[in-house]
Amino acid sequence: MAPTPYFSRVTSESAFRARFEAENGRNFSDLPHVAASSWGRSHLLACRVVRREPLRSILPILSPYIVPSDWQPSSSNEIDAFLQGPDSTLMAQSEHYLVRGSHCGPSLGQVWAAMAMFKGSQGRRRQGISDLQMEGEGGDDSDSDSDSDTEIRSKRPRRGTYQGEFVDSSTIQVGSSSPVHDSSQGSSSVGYTDPESHTFGVAPEDETLRLASCVIRHILYFAPPQDSVLEPTVVEFRDAKMIAIDDGGLCLRRQEPGKGFLVVKDHVALLEAKTQFQCLKNGRPIISDKCFAQMFDISGEYVEEFEKSTRTHFLHVSCTPWFDLSQRSGREHVVANICGIVRRATS
Repeated sequence: MAPTPYFSRVTSESAFRARFEAENGRNFSDLPHVAASSWGRSHLLACRVVRREPLRSILPILSPYIVPSDWQPSSSNEIDAFLQGPDSTLMAQSEHYLVRGSHCGPSLGQVWAAMAMFKGSQGRRRQGISDLQMEGEGGDDSDSDSDSDTEIRSKRPRRGTYQGEFVDSSTIQVGSSSPVHDSSQGSSSVGYTDPESHTFGVAPEDETLRLASCVIRHILYFAPPQDSVLEPTVVEFRDAKMIAIDDGGLCLRRQEPGKGFLVVKDHVALLEAKTQFQCLKNGRPIISDKCFAQMFDISGEYVEEFEKSTRTHFLHVSCTPWFDLSQRSGREHVVANICGIVRRATS
């Protein structure tokens, strides 16, 4: 039986000490030297990571920068339309129509097109398995490799109905909802995910990254505090991937006379996309040890104490619940946190 994920188990300093003892934790210098992208449970223990309880909808570091009006109706027409969500019929439309033929406009149209890759039919993402089999079987009666082909297909599990991180489009919440609160949430807002169908129905990582980038860009274009046309300092989405660091992120640019907009800070926030949930418990996603080991920063005080046996300093990590973009509440929480990130970066 697989151990309980570190994310769920080590939520206090006392819990850390118990796990460090029980799992024969080692200092970082005693571990094999590997890239950070290959870190796992042993590195979490070596770095003395403690995940703070409870999960909060607003990251604590952003709380001083949160303004409730950011996600209220009419904060801007474009943000209001994003919060309202797409009509279910839009999930069956082409990106061309969403951008040009609907009322969405280019920015929001691309958001819904990216979401449709998850919420639309499976055929929207890839050619059907039956079609692929027909292509492979048609036009050639040679039996030179037919036995091996049949053996491979017979061992291939049946593909289930796709049930990824978004619920069925018919259940989209449209309309008013309660305001975002910096509330404690002990469980994910994502519904039940069937492990088998999730594995076989998974969308490529690039599609996940595109959805995230389209949503973030739309919010950066139209939400406070940079919701006016002329902004001398802006937070913008960075497409460039930093090898072994991130899959893109947010950067801060400032206008300089005669030079245009120059990068002031390249890593306001990092974006890390995954192909699928790597750990499911009772149908709910939990951050795996390998993913969690890529998601924390190190303070100067901690570095000074890093290899001391006293282990008096810990890396305390704060997390939000999962935000489901198919639900208004999930979209509100995303807007609130991104607006907070922008205010913190530009203050």
